[in-house]
Amino acid sequence: MKSIIEQFYYGELNPCEMPVPTTKKYKETLALLAQTEDEFVKRFPETKNSLTELKDLMHTISALESLNDFSRGFRFGAKFMLDILGKDESK
Repeated sequence: MKSIIEQFYYGELNPCEMPVPTTKKYKETLALLAQTEDEFVKRFPETKNSLTELKDLMHTISALESLNDFSRGFRFGAKFMLDILGKDESK
């Protein structure tokens, strides 16, 4: 089995390409979102373009937040490892 460093080097490890959650809760929530959107557009058809623009902006915000969370988590993990490897508390 390749180390995580080898997987990263060879492009085999890319968190952005990992699939979306497959939990029951995620699937139910996604279906409810689609149903709610369909009902909204049926009731207010003139808002379809505005709703699409709103969703696009929300996706952009979500992507930016995900990047920030990933970066922060990665930095935290690296700092954690440096602390573990850098200190010998037994001395």
